[in-house]
Amino acid sequence: MKKLLGIMVLGLLLVGCVYHQHAEYYKAINTSNKSIGMPASNKYVAYDLKKIFRENGWKILIVDTGGVKTTGQTGSETSLTTKEQSNASYFVYLNQNRWDTCFPTFGDALIRYDISIVEAKTGEQVFFQEGNDCRSKIQKQLKSALSPFFK
Repeated sequence: MKKLLGIMVLGLLLVGCVYHQHAEYYKAINTSNKSIGMPASNKYVAYDLKKIFRENGWKILIVDTGGVKTTGQTGSETSLTTKEQSNASYFVYLNQNRWDTCFPTFGDALIRYDISIVEAKTGEQVFFQEGNDCRSKIQKQLKSALSPFFK
């Protein structure tokens, strides 16, 4: 019985070691246009991201309605340039999946995720966060890690 209990405790300790989260910024954040394109889903981390941005005064766009602008000249040597115009200043790319339930609460989802936030004008990645943890811990980490967007 003691051996079984010891194995269970060791297993729980080892499982606790696999949770991690990591975030990086690559560029300063411009908050002059507080609009951000997000996935349509409201599941898990997507819901939390939308809530955090809304609470900090950002407009959430699901469908980009900016349009396309073509400039240049037509004639014997046509020279036209087409550029997409976006209403959002940033876009969120999110990959997430629930792979277990958090112990000991059993009401919290254990999620693997990665988030990239990209500047709409340049296509440059400005923020990245990835990890696997309980959703409640991911929420707390996101609020802290995304603080440069809310200044």
